Amino acid sequence: MFDLLVREGTIVDPVDGVYRGDIGIRDGRLAAILEPGAPAEARETIAAAGRHVFPGCIEPHTHIGYVRPFGDDVMSETGSAALGGVTTVMSFHRHYQSAQPKPYDDFPELVETIERNAHVDMALHFGILAESQVVELEKYIDLGVSSFKFYMAYRGADGKTTGMINECDDGVLFEGLTTIGRHPHAVACVHCENTEIIARYTKRVKAEGRDGLAAWNAARPAFAEAEHVRRAAFFAELTNCHLYYVHIGATEGLTEALLHKQRYERLTIETCIHYLTITEADDHIGNLAKVTPPIRAARDRERLWEGLKKGEIAIVATDHCSVPRSRKQGDIWTATPGFPGMATMLPVMLTEGYRKRGMTLQQVAQATSLNAARAYNMFPRKGAIRVGSDADLAIVDLELERVVDPATLGSSSDISLHEGQTLAGWPTHTILRGQLVARDGKLLAKPGQGKFIRR
Repeated sequence: MFDLLVREGTIVDPVDGVYRGDIGIRDGRLAAILEPGAPAEARETIAAAGRHVFPGCIEPHTHIGYVRPFGDDVMSETGSAALGGVTTVMSFHRHYQSAQPKPYDDFPELVETIERNAHVDMALHFGILAESQVVELEKYIDLGVSSFKFYMAYRGADGKTTGMINECDDGVLFEGLTTIGRHPHAVACVHCENTEIIARYTKRVKAEGRDGLAAWNAARPAFAEAEHVRRAAFFAELTNCHLYYVHIGATEGLTEALLHKQRYERLTIETCIHYLTITEADDHIGNLAKVTPPIRAARDRERLWEGLKKGEIAIVATDHCSVPRSRKQGDIWTATPGFPGMATMLPVMLTEGYRKRGMTLQQVAQATSLNAARAYNMFPRKGAIRVGSDADLAIVDLELERVVDPATLGSSSDISLHEGQTLAGWPTHTILRGQLVARDGKLLAKPGQGKFIRR
């Protein structure tokens, strides 16, 4: 007897490929994978004929609490995640409402808030911006936070663009990577941009009176990202640290990462949906697409898709922030960076990657689930369709088309970079540890159904 039986769907297993089968779930775990129609009993059955069953998506790159109180953001944005087939949300946490970096002594309160408000499972990365945080890395690792973000950007004047005081110079970075390198399961994430170069280029581009996405791209040039990609990889090799490149969006940065990966394998490359779908020429989107690093050129977009198909890029994320339209007004220099994206991540990948560019369904599942689980020490509990794993599933109708409307996506934000577009391939059911949390675009989960994931 199963608690839940998913019947006659086409399973998209990121490890074993695509095949027909029935999935039996018991006590929140995948208990059996059966031949289609095999005799079985369950308290509840979902008929999935004609649909594809993906592992629940893992969104490894969000900023929960960036513009709103942490608890409020946890509640709304994890609900948005569930609507998009995302069952695990990972947030790059720092004290957003306090510019001065300080130790994460509020960790117990963060966990309590997640387990009170979250609709899906959640894990945290900690932002490392100061010596006072670096010296406590091993304490955080013992608590179950085993990934950390180092901001090579946002020092000095550049930090004022996000309200940050960033004291993470190369010495602090190297010390952090040294500590992380002593723990095989721990990960150092790096935001690669050369602050000093950006400061000069920004001053020059603003003096020319330029505005828009192309101006933002020119002010934060791709080579400034690539230079720090190279530097971070060299430090990681010296310290034997697992290095994770967040939001690589340009050809130059990808090229440098791949060159170093030929001699040092412990490098993981992530890109984001916006770099795969929008270019600096998309003036109709304008300030809504302001983000750091910037949206790049069409050649970069296509190089990233090539990298995904080749397996050079392991992971797709969204850099989700619940920034409202009201914070996007003015020129490109004053608009707040960031936007939501979790609810549309999987439909975008199926429309742009699978339908238009020939990615396989298995590759989509790897990029949106398996590879993040492996990188962040959650596999095989998360990221796979195998007996014993958490019963996290997204049942998708590949033929289901919807016009993107921010009002239906569950975020507190009232924007979407894909507003008005028709996307094909939407989740009809999202299942979290055996419980149905979303169905046909409606959120069914209750706050607190999600749990904090220690890694």
